[in-house]
Amino acid sequence: MEFNLFKKSELTYWLWLSLRLGNQNKVFQRLLDCFEGSSYAIYKADESALRKAEILNDIQISRLLDKRLDESLTIQGYCRNNSVGIVTYGDSLYPESLKAMKEPPILFYYMGALPNLNKRLCVSVVGTRNMTEYGMRSCYKIAYELASAGAVVVSGMALGIDSVAHAGAIGGRGTTVAVLGCGIDVIYPKQHRKLRKYICENGAVITAYHPGTPAYKNNFPERNAIISALSEGTLIVEAPKHSGALITADCAAEQSRTVYALPGSIEEPMSEGPNMLIKNGAMAITGARDILEYYFENHSPLVNSVKLRQGELSSDFDMGILEEVGISVTNLRKGPRETPASLLKKLNSELNDNKEQNSDYYSIPKIKKISEQENVKTESDTRSVVDQAVFDSLGSDEKHVFNDLHCDRPMSVEELTKLGHDVSSLMATLTMLEIKGLISSLPGGMYIRK
Repeated sequence: MEFNLFKKSELTYWLWLSLRLGNQNKVFQRLLDCFEGSSYAIYKADESALRKAEILNDIQISRLLDKRLDESLTIQGYCRNNSVGIVTYGDSLYPESLKAMKEPPILFYYMGALPNLNKRLCVSVVGTRNMTEYGMRSCYKIAYELASAGAVVVSGMALGIDSVAHAGAIGGRGTTVAVLGCGIDVIYPKQHRKLRKYICENGAVITAYHPGTPAYKNNFPERNAIISALSEGTLIVEAPKHSGALITADCAAEQSRTVYALPGSIEEPMSEGPNMLIKNGAMAITGARDILEYYFENHSPLVNSVKLRQGELSSDFDMGILEEVGISVTNLRKGPRETPASLLKKLNSELNDNKEQNSDYYSIPKIKKISEQENVKTESDTRSVVDQAVFDSLGSDEKHVFNDLHCDRPMSVEELTKLGHDVSSLMATLTMLEIKGLISSLPGGMYIRK
């Protein structure tokens, strides 16, 4: 009879345990091991059994001897009546990545359509609230492409870069997850009430804080640790040197996750954080493909290279999407007009000019230096620009023409014929490459690789 009661009310005891110990702590995993993973067994334990575990202090034991369930049942009732789901540590939907945290949540709340995060590639995209137009456009494009390829875009629903990351994922018809630093019933920031609704329709809003918990400042470092733990990698788009987004990067590094950074102008304060991360070994990226290339090379079913290509072709920034999902952009600085790739060249140039001061950068081989990749046009290098399967599907003439075209400057038909291409078939080959979305034609009979 007691077994049936346990199965029927299991969630009640998980809630009770989270309320007694605090929802994020170092103790409960070891405590679960002592009681065969059962929150009900912990609830039934007397003082002698709790002391026998030898992992609890007197205050914790005293709290666990308080067997009242009123608050647990009240929370359950609220969640049931407001379409709020609860995932406990013992559930199959609980992300395995969270279990490796120093202080994993005993449970978390969610609203929306929570994807099975154990079966999806998650990439977090975070940054400053005071973004520039460059950061906004770059963030939207990268999040759009990530979501198009099948990755879940994770962020914090904060003003600025976080909100644009969610909007990009929504624009890309993908999945996005927002991690809150407050209770599930608290709208924070208030400006994002509409955005929250869209996130729930295209993913989920989750939090480790019990209903009614305000957005206390001290909650956000814990929230940031969950964001990075959920994700295989964390991208910092824009952030000043002392930004909270850099806390997420620190958490990611501590959790052995890959840290990505978007290079920016060396004169732009909002790019100081990402540029500093790059100097310290973070992976510089200029698009979603840089993040997903590893998964394509290893034929991961978590991402789709064809859909990424489609996303790259349609990911131009759309202010209309931001307005539709309720994101207001005011007092936005222009920022640099250059592309991330050209800014990365400048950053590397600055580092090369100051090798002694940047010795740490050169001791960590996580970034390919610009000097290592200039004007090297081998078949292997060109294949790295597109998915292997896409490249292999090209005809022999298409491969040769694609190899000879440049990414950084347009080439004329005359230039290509001087490289040995048959003029009679060249135009047909260029047309097919353009149809396949691999090159662009420009005014004046010029062509360039995308």
